[in-house]
Parts: sequence; structure tokens; C-alpha cells
Amino acid sequence: MFINQLKADMNDREPASLIPAAVDTLPINFAILDDDGTILYTNRAWQEFGEVNDIELQPDTIGTNYLAITRQAETEEGQAAAAGLSEILAGDRELFEFEYPCHSPNKQRWFLMRAASFTNGEQRYVAVAHFDITDRYQYQRRLEESNERLQQFAHVASHDLQEPLRMVTRYLQLLENRYSDDLDDDAEEFIEFAVDGAERMEAMIEGLLAYSRVETQGTSFDSVDLDAVLDDVLTDLSVRIDETDAEITAEPLPTVSGDASQLRQLFQNLLENALQYSGEGDPRVTLSATRDGDEWILSVSDEGIGIDHKDADRVFEVFQRLHSREEYEGTGIGLALCRRVVERHGGEIWVDSDPEAGSTFSFTLPAADT
Repeated sequence: MFINQLKADMNDREPASLIPAAVDTLPINFAILDDDGTILYTNRAWQEFGEVNDIELQPDTIGTNYLAITRQAETEEGQAAAAGLSEILAGDRELFEFEYPCHSPNKQRWFLMRAASFTNGEQRYVAVAHFDITDRYQYQRRLEESNERLQQFAHVASHDLQEPLRMVTRYLQLLENRYSDDLDDDAEEFIEFAVDGAERMEAMIEGLLAYSRVETQGTSFDSVDLDAVLDDVLTDLSVRIDETDAEITAEPLPTVSGDASQLRQLFQNLLENALQYSGEGDPRVTLSATRDGDEWILSVSDEGIGIDHKDADRVFEVFQRLHSREEYEGTGIGLALCRRVVERHGGEIWVDSDPEAGSTFSFTLPAADT
């Protein structure tokens, strides 16, 4: 038996000889196979799992072929597990992971199977473990269902709320045009306030719609040249840049792995934010990039009004505005959308700032060659 040989090999190292006993205490179903797939060892959790679920994982399966048992499963999951395990046994891959359901009459459960090869001298073996991921799986399903409901709401909001708002705006403008000679200054001002409110509400709805669609309507990741992305964004913002006499400088930017459309929105939101909160002086914005392992740290720095330390996290929340609309326009969604885009790319976003000392918004993106 492999496990007895393991004990014999470790006799001179007493703590190491306790490894089999320690493995027996783990709540993970664990087994060791030889390079043909024959079961050499199973721990207590593996045995008890088989007994409870009435499947062939009892101690008497030691000496039988686990790959053959796996291939007996007629389900798609069983065939996929058998195929992955075959590649491990053939030496074509070092690690195989696979999630699968394992339901009993009284409970639905999901497991993660992980198989990895290792050597002991010249002999090659495979360790197989099964982790109960039921809690994680159920939480993930609840999260997916919540996102689906959010998408349903967004669809309703995009149609059932926006169309009435557009109608209100049109009729108010029609009223102003047709009866302008009969309206006094107060009436003109009231209509202007009403139109402004309707247009602002429409912009907020469009922002929420974009925010809710980051996960579900994004495209697959590809290599994205951020210099090209920045050029497109600067073209779109050219009128505003000229009007504010802004100066935007950038170091050479890298190629990253991501969704080009969403990264364009990310850069546009951050640059618009820098232009918006530039203070009394002409906007001065700098973009830089630093490689950190398998990701890039991108930064957008300005010399604007800055942010208090206590608000550094709050600015990334939906509708969390730090200034009144009389001071600065905006929906309060732009930076929240930035964070959602960065998180979809597996990164983080943060701000370093002091009041009246400017702000640096930094975020990480995966390098294209990872």
C-alpha cells in the first residue's frame, strides 16, 4: 500500500509520519491514485461520504480504478470529470478542477473536484480531493438572481420611465414656444426648471442603465491599446477641452486585457471628472502607467479642488455627490460606473487626494500578456 510505504519512508521524521492521521481529520474527501488511476488511499471523509450517499467510495474500493468508476457516470458532468482526470493520469496536465452537482434525496449539494499529479521518487501519483462548495454555489446563484432582477428593473426603467419624461419635456418646450408671448418671467423660469429636472432625471436613468449593464452586456476581453483608447476619448472631449483651455498630458500607455468599449467609458468618466472639478484655474491633467507584476497601475491626476480623506470611498458609491448641483452638474453615477468597470476587469480603483490639492485616481488592469 502506498500509504504504508509513505509511513515507512518517514519513520526517521516522526512529525511527518503523522501526515496520514492528519489527513484523516480533514473534512475534505481525499484520495491518492497511482498513475493508472487505481485507488491507493482514501481518508475518512471520503469513506463516510460514500456511505452516506450510497455510492462506491467505501474502503473496499481501494485497489479498484477510480477512472473506471468516474466513466460509469452517464451525465455530462461525469464524462467531463473523467476526461480531465484522464489528462492528469496521462501526464498531459498537472492540475484539473471541475465543479459538479451531487444531490441526495434530502439535500442538493455542489462540489469542486481538484486533481493534481505529484511524484515520490520515480513513481508518479495523483491526489484527488472533493470540496463541498454548496454554500458558495448557493450564494452565487442568489447573486445571479439578484442581478437578473436588476436587469429586469433596468429594462423597465429604460422604457417605462424614460418615455414619459421625454413626453413631459417635449410638451413643456411646446408650451414655451407656442405661448411665449403670453408668459411672464416667472412662468418662463418655472418651465425652465421643469425641463431641467426632467432632463436630469433622464440622464440619471441612462446612467443607472449603463451601471446595471456592465456585467451582462460587456464584450469578451481582448488586447486593448490604451493609447488608442485615450486618443478616441480626447477626440470626443475636444470641444470641452478647448472651452476650458485644459492641458492633458500622458505618458505612453500600455496594452491591457479588457473590454475596449468599457475601458473607453472608464477613461472618459475620469477625464470628465478631472475637467469638472478643476476649480478656478485651467484644468491640468496627467495620465501615467506603472507595471506591477501581471497588472498595470493607471493613474489620472489633476490639480483641482481635491477630496477630503473621509470621502475617498464615498465618491465611488451610486448617487453619492459631494457638492450641490448648483455648484457642479452631474448625476452621481460616473465614478460608481468606473469602479464597476474596473472590478469587472478584476482590478481595484482608489483616490489619493487632499482638499484644494488635486486628486489622483488610480486603478489596476490586467496586462495583455498575462
